[in-house]
Amino acid sequence: MISQRMVHSLQFMVAALGIPAAAAGSYSAYQSYFSSEATCQRLRSNILAIMERRIAAETKRTLLRKDVAEFDKTCGEGDPDARTVFDAALQEPEPQAAKPPARMSAAAPAPMEQAASPPRRPPAPVFGTAMQNDRGWVALSRREAKSWVANFTGYEISDASLPPAGTVLTAQHRMPVWSEMQGATNDQSKLHGVLLAGACVRVMMARPGMGRLWAEVMPANCS
Repeated sequence: MISQRMVHSLQFMVAALGIPAAAAGSYSAYQSYFSSEATCQRLRSNILAIMERRIAAETKRTLLRKDVAEFDKTCGEGDPDARTVFDAALQEPEPQAAKPPARMSAAAPAPMEQAASPPRRPPAPVFGTAMQNDRGWVALSRREAKSWVANFTGYEISDASLPPAGTVLTAQHRMPVWSEMQGATNDQSKLHGVLLAGACVRVMMARPGMGRLWAEVMPANCS
């Protein structure tokens, strides 16, 4: 017959063996989460650094393609606004230098038409430069895990504390501006413009949305 002391010893051994397994599972989950966050942060930083470089548009697109593709795959669903800005950067056209008109003689045959290249989506205009009273919707913050990540400074934004009308906010990074609030994914046909990093906007109204907190804004001077 097994003694009570042996039973306690067996229970202790089972518990001792179970603790490392649980700890390993928790560690693996946390490691996976923080590794993904670190990867997304690295990709954001790399892409933004390339976007700010003063280089030829085709060279810039070549440098961006790999990181943007990886961001779309790994981080795009969690940060659809960054995905929109980064994908738009791949569509920026190469500036065309002015060419002198070619001289045509009456006897010269007409030049053959070049094969049409795939049309590029026109770049989104910088928000606030087209019209003085321009308006649009921006995502004030996005949901990551169980917390909000703010896209603007100037007000402590949360689901229980949205900025009142008249609040001036400053963009922390490039942000897409939409003609209306977006859902879980962005409708590119509703893209209204791009707000540059450090630019300021004045809140007209704010409301929660699906996975993001939104505000209708108009351009404002940074004070």
